[in-house]
This record gives sequence, C-alpha cells and structure tokens, in this order.
Amino acid sequence: MLFTLMYWGGYDAWHFLKLISVTNVLLISNVMTVTMDDKRHILNDAGIAIDGQLIVAVESSEVLKQRFRQAEIMDGEGMVAIPGLIDTHAHADQSLLRGLGDKMHWMPFLDGVIEPYLAERDPADGVLANALSMMEMIRAGTTCFVSPNVDPRDDYGLLTDVVGQLGIRAVLGRFITPQDGSDNEYAARTAVAKAAAVMRQWHESQGGLVKMWFGLMVPRRPGDTYHPEFYKAVALEAANMQVGIVYHFCSEFEDSVYIQNKYGVSPAEWSRDNHALGSNVLLINGCWVTPTEIKILADTGSHVAHSPVANMKMATGVLPVPDVLAGGVNVSLGTDGALNNNTYDMFAEMKTACLLQNSVRRSASALSAEEALEMATIRGARAIGRDHELGSIEPGKLADIVLLDMKRPNTCPLHDVISNLVFATSSSNVHTVFIGGEKVLEAGCILGMDETVVLDQAQLRAERLRSDLGLSSAQTWPTS
Repeated sequence: MLFTLMYWGGYDAWHFLKLISVTNVLLISNVMTVTMDDKRHILNDAGIAIDGQLIVAVESSEVLKQRFRQAEIMDGEGMVAIPGLIDTHAHADQSLLRGLGDKMHWMPFLDGVIEPYLAERDPADGVLANALSMMEMIRAGTTCFVSPNVDPRDDYGLLTDVVGQLGIRAVLGRFITPQDGSDNEYAARTAVAKAAAVMRQWHESQGGLVKMWFGLMVPRRPGDTYHPEFYKAVALEAANMQVGIVYHFCSEFEDSVYIQNKYGVSPAEWSRDNHALGSNVLLINGCWVTPTEIKILADTGSHVAHSPVANMKMATGVLPVPDVLAGGVNVSLGTDGALNNNTYDMFAEMKTACLLQNSVRRSASALSAEEALEMATIRGARAIGRDHELGSIEPGKLADIVLLDMKRPNTCPLHDVISNLVFATSSSNVHTVFIGGEKVLEAGCILGMDETVVLDQAQLRAERLRSDLGLSSAQTWPTS
C-alpha cells in the first residue's frame, strides 16, 4: 500500500483517495451491494475497492474506475455483494456424524452420541471433521464461525493449519472444565492458567484468522458440579487475555429448571452471580429466557446466539427473539452443527429464524428479513467483539465479502433484494468468497484444499467411526 489507512467512519472520510494513485487494488465492479452500514445502504451498480486485506472504497463503479485506473477489475454484473456471514454457534467437529443424531432430545444426544464420540475419536478425525465443516461453511457464504466446545485433546496445530489453508476465520472456544476435588482459588487459577497457556500458543495464529476463547463448562443437569472460584478465574483470565467466553445457556426446559431448583435463582441470575456475563460473553440458545432475565442480559451487555433449526429439530424450545431484541440484547445466528441441524447453511438459518417467530407468534412480521440478515452479519460481528472490522462492507473494514449469483431461477426476478437474500437464496447462489481480501471460493470452487480428497476421507472415516461407536442410522426404509 502506498499510504497509511485511516478511518474516521463513513464514506466521506475517504474522499482523499481521489487524489492518490494506488496499485495492487482489486475493484469489484457493477455489483449490487448490501453494505449493512449504519444506514443500511443498498448500492446499485457499485464498486468495491480492495487493497490487501481492507476495503478502501465503496462507491459508484464508474467513479472508482476513474479513481483506481490501474486496478484489477472483477466484473460483478448480475451479482449481489453481502458481508461474509458469521456463524456464532457451530460445532465444526461434528460433521463426520451427520445424520446420526436424528430423533434425539439433548440428554440422549449428549450421552449416546457426543460423549462416546469425543472419548473414542482420533484427533485426526477431529481435524478432518473441521475441514469438512469449514468447506461447507465457505460454500454457504460463511467467512467466520464460533466453535464453542473445542476438545482439549484435539491437535491444535493441525486444526489451526486447516483454518489457515482454507482461509476462514475461526473463533475456537477451548472447552475448559474445573479440576476435580474442592473448589478453591489456587486450584481454579491453576486450571485456568494451564488452559490459557495453550490458548496463547494458538491465539492470533494463521495470520490472525484464529482467535482462542474460553468454552466454559457450567452446571446444566444432575451430576454437574459447582465451582464458583473456577468461574471467577475464567472471567479474570478472559479479561486479561482480552478474549471471549462462550457457553450453552438456558437452552432446554430441563437445564433451566435444574438451575432454578438447585440454586434457587434463574439461569441469568446464576450466570451474573458467577462472573459469567458481560460484553465478552456469548450465550448459546437461551430458549427459556424470561423477561427479567432479558433485562439482566441487556444490563450486562451479554450476547445471545440463536440456532433456530437445531432448536426446532431437537425440540428444545424457542428463543423469543423479538422480545430479546426489543430488550436491548444483541442476538446473532448460529447453525449449531451437522449432527443436530444437519448443515452449516446460514441462509437456511436466516429463513428459519423468521418463519419460527412468525409461526409461534401468529404474525407474518414478527421477525423481518432485515433483522435476520443483521443477525447473520453485523450483529454476529458485534457478538464476537469485531463489529469495528467485520459485518459490513465499508471502507476501513476487512474485505470479507460474498458474491451471490442472483441470475438463477430461485432468485429471479429481483424485486426486493433483502427478501430474496433471506427467503429465496441458498448456498447454491454463492459464487465467490473473499476473506481478508483473499479469494477462498471462486465460481463455486474451494481454492485452499483438494475438496475431493477431503470428501473421500470423510466418508471412509465416518463409516469407521459409526462402526466403532456402535451407532446406526435412523434409516428405517429397506435398502438393497
């Protein structure tokens, strides 16, 4: 770059670029752009100028062609550009078990599938599952995801290498549990320091694509133990490292009732009293949250990741999204996982989020397409503390951009672009994906890894895993 980038907010701050000749700029031209900026501008026939990792200008194509005369031009005619989608709840290590968790509620799901899988799997299978999941995410326009319970036994070197090869952004919530025995300050800090040492080794690795968070274990059912000093130690270390905390919260009727019966307080009160709420905390699901708890979440600045498809599939409950948003809580979207969703498709998640709220509230406008798109982009960025650099297409932000081919039967005609994006678009429309200015998907093809090799390995290892775990598919129709 031939100049030092500065950002004061808004397009007007970038008028000085007209006077500067910049080389090595990529200009996406002639593209309808859904910016998701503060005013939610939608620009027809726009140009997006990318220099290195950053967006440096968003304006009329013709204006930018004059401004950046030496730029490489990518014609976006017929495309719609949106910010990269952010999946804030994605168990990326579960894709090898796709289809084996159907017809299960959460406790049989955990006890009969998840726990045996984690206990028996080879770390290489975890890496392979993550690679498969990340490929699916990129193909569906997801540029950043939060994996909330990354197993401490995983091979973090190989795992982060896969992140780097594919070029996707990953927030890895390293699952952390208290030490056995009595709860005291020394034991708690020792356990947390041990986990933090591992996290520091990989935090900001792969050119900053990898972020390490704490994936917190909290009591949810009988047999789970209570460790107040441990929760406090996690909160202190997260603040010290300036990273986030993520955990499942008030997800099912049973865990909500368990907290109330066991501790005499609501889940939000329990979390507040145990240092497990705050602006760096991402709560998963929250299906049974009450109005009083919504206020607690708002007062503490905590965020909620909504996963409507998995919640419906597992019959766990319904987050009252309109009420939570109206209460001042930031809500993002997540797919949960290939085992209980059974995809990582954020377009399906946006559509389902709207349909679920409209259905249960008997109102066709309970949750709008605009709100769903916000949850998948700028609100997702806010949930991971990165809305200053992700979640919208604006000068000064990282160039995480998805180009959608809208000249397809499922998205033609185009009357209302937001309606089409949420209710008609699918992963099949995703044409090209940029992450930090790097092209990771081109014309529907993954660039960072041999997709065929991964698919072949995944099928073989998945069949072996199913046999080793003694699992059978729920398929009941005869097959020959």
